[in-house]
Amino acid sequence: MWILNRFLNAGTDWLLTPWSAASPWVALTVASLLAAGVLVVLFHFSADQQALRRARNRFVARLLELLLFQHDFKVNLSACGRIFVANLSYLGAMLRPMLLATVPLMLLFIQLACWFEWRPLRIGETAVLEVELNKSHPVAQTVVEVSLPGIARLDSPEVRTLATNEQAWRVRATGSGSGPIAVRVEGQTELKQLSVGNGMARLSLLRTQSSFWNDALHPSEPPLANAGPLTRIEINYPARQLLFWGSEIHWTIAAVVLMMMFGLILGRVFGVQVA
Repeated sequence: MWILNRFLNAGTDWLLTPWSAASPWVALTVASLLAAGVLVVLFHFSADQQALRRARNRFVARLLELLLFQHDFKVNLSACGRIFVANLSYLGAMLRPMLLATVPLMLLFIQLACWFEWRPLRIGETAVLEVELNKSHPVAQTVVEVSLPGIARLDSPEVRTLATNEQAWRVRATGSGSGPIAVRVEGQTELKQLSVGNGMARLSLLRTQSSFWNDALHPSEPPLANAGPLTRIEINYPARQLLFWGSEIHWTIAAVVLMMMFGLILGRVFGVQVA
């Protein structure tokens, strides 16, 4: 899974890094346009365009029938049944391309979350660095050493939580850039990337031991060694705010709307039925 993640990371970074200094809307629009293009290609090669067009036209016709005879109860009742059947037929024609698009869309949104879900620390801001040890290394008896890059410093002594076998520090950003936090336990060192700045960057909140879902959901950094003393290293970056006309909107909603809009436009331009 990590090999696939490295390939996807490189492609996403190549696409979004040129826009990292601009508004997040610019990078999100570029990513949504590319995703819409991929969906249009999938629909072109996997969907029966004629069947999809017939099913859509049949569904629209049943809706018009309901509107035209809205004062006739018997006709309306039978029209509702025909609308239901037409809708099932339409959804059936959409099923295969949508199933094929599910995995690419999931991978895309996981990648985009690394750019849009959180933002880097600003100079002067603090974040909590947490490490979790495996059960064979009780936190009360285990020495954990932390070394920070030049862009940050420790802002508090360690806090140990015996119930969860965790240790935490408050980290304060002191300069712009990125660099690795080194966590050492019994001679073994693991790194966690830290980013500080005003632009956009690929961020990773969590490094954890390898499993399929952990590797899939946290693609930005390699997993921790499964046999090592650390089971988790986490830093809680602030959530990114995406504003639309003065109101906050979650980036996933914005991405879906943009993808739908671009998909309809590209589908019409290239003669591909996507809805």
